[in-house]
Amino acid sequence: MKKAILLVCFGNKNIEEQLKKLKYKINIYFKYYDIYICFTSKFFIKKYGYDISKVLIDIKNKKYSEILCLPIFTIDGIEYSNIKKFQNIKIAKPLLYSDEDFQLVYNFIKTKYNQNTIYICHGTEAKSNEKYKRLFNMFKDKNIFFANLESSPYIEDTIKILKIKNIKNICVKPFLLFEGKHIQNDIAYTIKYKLLESGINVTLDLKPLLQYEEIINIFIKHLKEVKEF
Repeated sequence: MKKAILLVCFGNKNIEEQLKKLKYKINIYFKYYDIYICFTSKFFIKKYGYDISKVLIDIKNKKYSEILCLPIFTIDGIEYSNIKKFQNIKIAKPLLYSDEDFQLVYNFIKTKYNQNTIYICHGTEAKSNEKYKRLFNMFKDKNIFFANLESSPYIEDTIKILKIKNIKNICVKPFLLFEGKHIQNDIAYTIKYKLLESGINVTLDLKPLLQYEEIINIFIKHLKEVKEF
């Protein structure tokens, strides 16, 4: 019996390279599954392919006995809600979903922490932004800070906190799954220079989340959970 795993993300120009580590781990635990990749963004589909509609038709035509879908998203926002409309497909959870997920991500961040650090998240104006705020609150007593790109707290809000705490040196890291314009432009330039203009020295660590074993393991855990459901 043929089985498939559908990896769904918003879109990225270097998707094969950025998914290499995740696919390697999937092949260890799901040896006899064919792996497909697709995008939800019309912009990325038009530019690079991986059309989610065409991939779904292809998968259904091949009559797989089991189809697992792994949405590679940080939270259960709008993109995740759209995927939940798929029929006859077992859909796994995004990175931050259960209490256990939050604890695992908390432990991951703590192990990477050896100095004052800001994690830059995407953020959203949707209700699901509460997931980010929940994570932020887990670190309120530590010198680990957060800022969103597209909702509060913005970097300007976090800079005010750094000034109150008289923090002069900070490491900036992305809380983003893929490398793309948010890391290459927004973090590496815009956010960096806003911090420098505020008199705060900056060290950049631009490695995206999906390149860390600990984060990959959470997604593998979610795939296992949905398979057994």
